[in-house]
Amino acid sequence: MIVGKYVESSLLPNEAIVAEAKPHWAMFIAPGLVILLGLLAGKAGGVFFFIGVVWAVFRFLVWQTTELAVTNKRVIAKSGIIRRNAIDVSLTKVEGVSYRQGIIGRIFGYDSILVRGTGVGQIPVPFIAQPEFFKHEVGRTLHA
Repeated sequence: MIVGKYVESSLLPNEAIVAEAKPHWAMFIAPGLVILLGLLAGKAGGVFFFIGVVWAVFRFLVWQTTELAVTNKRVIAKSGIIRRNAIDVSLTKVEGVSYRQGIIGRIFGYDSILVRGTGVGQIPVPFIAQPEFFKHEVGRTLHA
């Protein structure tokens, strides 16, 4: 398992990771297309190339800093580069995990996950690989 630093540092005694998810590589498609457009446009495409590179670097940082895990006690989600969005919800307080997968997400196997917890609100975690697997693991852990 590729446990992130946030998840690893927030584990409680006798807590074990059941499943985790990472962002999907598809989040780099749009920046890659902008970079390609900049390269194909020659000298006039310099602005597109620069914007695409900045966008790709930003997406890479998001990819590196997003963590999502289900443990035998909680659902833990963290995203954000400068401003951190985190939610640690006890399994007894999880109201649900949902996702809506569009056609492109179905083709490539990704979507955004929305974790909802009683008293803590909700946090969307974008571009998660295999969202249906993660949702299934939360449900399986809740009913174990």
